[in-house]
Amino acid sequence: MSRRSLLLAVLASFAVGTTAVVAAPAVSTSASDNLPAVQESHFAVIDEIAMWDARTPVSRIGAIEGDPVAGTIEIGWAGPVPTEVRAIAANAANQGIDITFVPQEASEAELIELAHDLAASMPVEGAFAIGIGADSLSVEVPTPEAADAAGTEAIELEGEVLTVLDETEQAAAELGATVTVEQTDSVPSTTASRPIAEGQPLDAAATALYSGRSNDTSVLSGGMRVQTQFPSGSWVGCTSGFSGFYGHRPLIVTAAHCSDYLDGRAVRNSAGTRIGTSDLVAELNDGARPYDLGVIAADYDVRTLPRIYTSETATVDITGTQLAFPPAGYQLCSAGQITGWKCNLTAGAAYVTCYAHVRGAECMNVQLVHSSAGNAFCQGDSGGPVVSRPTSDGAIAVGVVSGLRSPLNGTCSTQGLIAPMSQLMATVPGLQLHTNP
Repeated sequence: MSRRSLLLAVLASFAVGTTAVVAAPAVSTSASDNLPAVQESHFAVIDEIAMWDARTPVSRIGAIEGDPVAGTIEIGWAGPVPTEVRAIAANAANQGIDITFVPQEASEAELIELAHDLAASMPVEGAFAIGIGADSLSVEVPTPEAADAAGTEAIELEGEVLTVLDETEQAAAELGATVTVEQTDSVPSTTASRPIAEGQPLDAAATALYSGRSNDTSVLSGGMRVQTQFPSGSWVGCTSGFSGFYGHRPLIVTAAHCSDYLDGRAVRNSAGTRIGTSDLVAELNDGARPYDLGVIAADYDVRTLPRIYTSETATVDITGTQLAFPPAGYQLCSAGQITGWKCNLTAGAAYVTCYAHVRGAECMNVQLVHSSAGNAFCQGDSGGPVVSRPTSDGAIAVGVVSGLRSPLNGTCSTQGLIAPMSQLMATVPGLQLHTNP
């Protein structure tokens, strides 16, 4: 499913009509001391423009980058910018948001489609990634040494691989885009923790070193330490993302790889008590456009609360969900059982990343983030919530932790990958996050 189709599905699930307007909060957008509220106003305007584009026959929106401190947004656009979109920008200017439209030859939807086609055509099962830029694709292939160290199949830049890359370069040129190929010293990897063998006792002394809520069973929220049982019987540690419901079924959002990309896997809290079962992974990960998203379906009598844990007891309310893909340049926060709660993240470019797997590489559309200090994510943070900088009311759900990108620091990295929440909301109509607006 393309990003335009995703947004159309979001519109349908939220019953947004063609004349709907997403109202941005009236705040002073040049005050750095009011950054959380400024970012919320920017997100609202970006959502409005992205949803307008989604209602058109052909998506024309390109790469988006913002500077909330300066109060500016740069939006790539393929072709003439429609009058209606310029009107949205003019209205944003009245709130102190300066929007500039940057000409692009190809829309981001076209480039992501091309990246997915390339990923599906690679005749290997190894891990690699494709960065999505303005009129550019950057293919990042691990060196043979890096692939061998990670225990994955090496991608040799020869033969059929070169043929596929040549065909992608020709297709990109028809869109007015370029393709570059670079060998890297690391392999993109998921952020699930190392398996705990079946029957292995939980070490209370060791688990106390981790962050996040540990033993909830009947009242569930995001930011919990959870473990999912793989087909081998081992348990893999992750972090819960956001609470929600599907029909009358309470659930917790997490990453698809936390259940080995499978439904029906048992999930327990870090104290060893079962809290639910992996579900909706097939809908979100097995389609034409796989996403690193799934849910933990809880029992019907379980309660969920519209919040995420930032420690064993402290929480932040969730006030809404970002409907468009996260734009670059904005500051984000995350909670993970290894790295804890931090607001050191800045959103970057869109990626199609292919994680190595015994059943074949799993390729998904994700977003790059990088930390300003310390690690972005570590193994064990998978599925954890990624949100906007909180205001006094709370924070907006942006995505969940998906993976690591080079340079790696053991099992951690200063650069991470997230699965955007917009993919979940659009792919499973009727699923709603539990929010406290």
